[in-house]
Amino acid sequence: MTERRVSSRPHQPSLAFRTRTLFREITKIKTIIAKLDNDISRFNEKATLANNTANSARERVRYLTQEIMRRNQEETEGNFGNEYARSLRHYNDYTRTNPNDEEGIRSRYNEANRLHGTLDAYIQENITSLRVEAQSMLRTITRAQKKYVTLNEHIVEFTRQKDQLQNELDTMNSEYLTLTINENVARGKKQHRFTHKRGKKRKH
Repeated sequence: MTERRVSSRPHQPSLAFRTRTLFREITKIKTIIAKLDNDISRFNEKATLANNTANSARERVRYLTQEIMRRNQEETEGNFGNEYARSLRHYNDYTRTNPNDEEGIRSRYNEANRLHGTLDAYIQENITSLRVEAQSMLRTITRAQKKYVTLNEHIVEFTRQKDQLQNELDTMNSEYLTLTINENVARGKKQHRFTHKRGKKRKH
């Protein structure tokens, strides 16, 4: 019984098989990179929108703050403000000129305090809507900033993955080019041998 010799060399896949397999891997990586590019683009748009939202809210808060200050000053210098200022001056003057008249001092203090309360209530009523809106805008800024940070973290991660895959793809493209060249050379040699053998058979 004749023994079959088993080669100790491992089976080497053909050039064509290796080329086809590598091409499929390259196609997969290109698809993943394209998806990452799309994700990066989408997240960049969302991050830009979040940043614009935060900037718009900051501008609004700046305006509302200035408007609150303006209305405060306007009311302080208006009718209620002037009336309170006069009452306070009367209280201070009376306290200096009549230090022993506790009832008179108390009466003028209560009047000045009443007018101050009225003025403060009027100002608060006048600026309440502005303060509510300003607080809402501050919450909007906080949410937009958190969203912006989160989106940028995703963008950094997507970009890292893309760069890593691009490096792998460059290596695979180089390998694919080499395999393709080798495959074409091998095909050319085979074709040459086949043509050469046919030519020899025709000679008698």
